Formats: sequence, structure tokens, C-alpha cells
Amino acid sequence: MKYFGTDGMRGAFGRFPADEFCFNILAQALERFHGRLAQVIIGRDPRLSGEAIKNFLIAGFSAGVEIVDAGVVISPLLSRAVSATESDFGLMITASHNPAADNGVKIFDRAGAKLSRGAELQIELLMDGIAASIENRGHKITTYRVAGDYAADGKIFKNFSKVVIDCAHGAAVEFARKNYRFPAIDWIGDAPDGGNINGRCGSEYPELLAREVCERRADLGIAHDGDGDRLLLCDGSGNVLPGEIILGIIAIYLQNINTLARQKIVTTLASNGGLALALRERGIGVCYADVGDRNVAEKMGDLGCNFGGERSGHVIFSDRAPTSDGIQSALLFLEAVDYLRISPAEIAGFMPLFPEKSCDIIVKEKIPLEQLPGLSDSVAAWERRLGGEGKIFIRYSGTENKLRLLVEAKSSPLAEKIMKDLKNNIESCNKII
Repeated sequence: MKYFGTDGMRGAFGRFPADEFCFNILAQALERFHGRLAQVIIGRDPRLSGEAIKNFLIAGFSAGVEIVDAGVVISPLLSRAVSATESDFGLMITASHNPAADNGVKIFDRAGAKLSRGAELQIELLMDGIAASIENRGHKITTYRVAGDYAADGKIFKNFSKVVIDCAHGAAVEFARKNYRFPAIDWIGDAPDGGNINGRCGSEYPELLAREVCERRADLGIAHDGDGDRLLLCDGSGNVLPGEIILGIIAIYLQNINTLARQKIVTTLASNGGLALALRERGIGVCYADVGDRNVAEKMGDLGCNFGGERSGHVIFSDRAPTSDGIQSALLFLEAVDYLRISPAEIAGFMPLFPEKSCDIIVKEKIPLEQLPGLSDSVAAWERRLGGEGKIFIRYSGTENKLRLLVEAKSSPLAEKIMKDLKNNIESCNKII
């Protein structure tokens, strides 16, 4: 697609597709796509470019469109605020886990769900036929304060004596402070200045959280990304918990309290096969969607499921929210651990996963994988050797010039060997093409 990536529009601020022109024509296209647009709600993370983008968007709407300004807010709360304010769209100005120099827009529909791929394609076609309009049209702008109180019961999770929480210097700071209750909390990544969001902290840099948990002798570490829709956890030994562990524990909890719809969950093709094996033993089925929390949410809707997520930290429990919510996911996980009586020391080993290796490779351009010399043959050869006891998953990032490579095998040495061979193959192709 020309403007949209895996999750909205984003890129280096000031450059296509994250420049003034694109944001301006996006607003105009949304108005034409909707037909009779009355009101939109706009929120942002703390990035320095957020206010400018808000103004670019507002300039694109007709004067009759009312603007509700939610200020700095996490993406999942903005998605809920769309219906609460009876807005037609929610526009979240964020580049999520990307560096501070990037920015973009996530779009939520009237129900608070992310737009479908088909809707984005229609909007792109409209954008291509629009000229920029940057005049001040005197829009009516009102402010809206998102409360963001999840933990209404005030429960303190006493089974974790001390917890380290990393908010990535992002939008989650205020809302995390409202909702997390432990006997002791050490905060990091909690001083956003607009330029330090995701700056070697948060869910994209688990090394920091793991180190701080060990040094501060905490029982648990919790990290979010810049717009607060992801969750990363590590235990008291500094082990970063795979997303599959989080999904598995919550799924078993929901099954136990009879709230797991259809006794199934939805995850992505990149998920470790150990998750499906462990849940199957408990009578829980696992269905698969393409990578991306929007794809997971759509599959959940198609199948009538109410729980799913990605290994990357997006967790969706649709009984409580239409999109992934890092803080709510953490609270749900804590409920699950408490209910199932899993001690802090038992969390990492609760669900055995298959050995795997992963890496990201920076690429010059996203050449179709089938056009990379020899890659398909190499993958096919290794898959024959795996014989169904493992997998190879290769895809391009939807938001960055990166190729993501994941190898799962019955032994760690074999996964390492396959990874090394495929990585060398891809890097050789990258030099040639």
C-alpha cells in the first residue's frame, strides 16, 4: 500500500508518508469516505511532532466537523473514547514503538476498532485525488479528559512484593500510575519530554527492564511501548517472558472462570507451537491469523472468539476493550496469576515452548521474498529436515525497512544452525539487490 502500513500511517516525521501533505489529505479523504462526518476525536502520545500533526489533520477537515481534543492519551483509551464521545472516527497520533523522530496516525472507527484493510484501500484511492488545503477554517474544538481508571476495586497484588514498571517515556505514564497497585513500585521510563519516547526503554528494549529488575531485587517487571497498547513482562530472575506465556496463562484463567468464548483463542502464525500444544491439552483450541493485532481482532470477530493476541505484546480481550491495551492486559495477567496460584518463580516455566531463534535484518528495500536468490530453496530444504517439528517464518515489517526472521526447531542448536544459514543467505541477497 502507498500510505498505510501494518498499523496506520507512520514514518520519519516530515517525510512521506508522515508529512504535512499526507496528514492533510488523509483528513479530507476520511471526510469523503464517511460521507457525513460530524465529529472526530484526536489524541496523541508525547512526541514533539504530535501537536503539529494534529494541526495538519484539523486543517484538512471542513469547518463543520467538530474536533474533540483528548490530549496525551494511550491508544486503547482513545479507541474507547470514540464511542463515549459519539465521534465518527478516532485519530491517534503516534508511531507506537518506533523512535521519537517517527510519527503517524492510527485510525479507529465509530466502534473503536481499527479500520479494515479494505477501508484503508478505499481511503488511499481518495487521497490520491485530493490536493492539500491548509487554511484555518475556524473549527469548533473541545477538550475531552480520558479518565482511564481500570482498577476500580483498588486491589493490591501482594504476591509481588516489588515491581519495576517501564513506561517508555510515553503516553502510558499517567495511566500506569493510576492503575498499578503493589506493595512497592520502582518507576523507570516515566519522564516523557517529547524527545525520549522509546529511547532505549520500554517494550522494545527488554534488556533495560531485565537489568533493573535484577538490580532492584524485584519480583516482576512490566513494560509498555510509546502509545501503551503493548505489554512486556519479565520475572524476578530477569527472564523476559515470551508473549505466548502471557497469552497461555490468561487463556487458562478465562477458561477456569467460564468466560473464554468458544473455548478458543486467536494468535498469529508467528506464535511458538508450544502454546497450541499446551492449550490443546487443556481443551483450548488455537486459531491463527496473519501478523498484526488488527488481523487477530478481525479473526476473533469472524470466529466468535473473545480472546487473542500476538507474541509481540498485543493482547485483546474483547469483553473489556475492542483493541489491545497494555495496562489492561497486565492487570488481567495479574488476576490470572493470582487466581491460578502461580508463584513469581513459576511463571517463566509454566508453559514449555519449543526452542527458537529470531532476528531483524535491515534491508534497503522490501523485495518480494520469492525474488531473493536461493532463499525459497534454502527454506524448503530446512523445512524438509524439520519434518513438521518446527517452522520457519519470514516476513517484512509493516512499519520499518526490516525483514523479520523466526526459526523454531526441536533443539536449540538446530534452530541456531538454521538461523545462521538463512541469515547469511538474506544478507548476501541484500548486498546484491
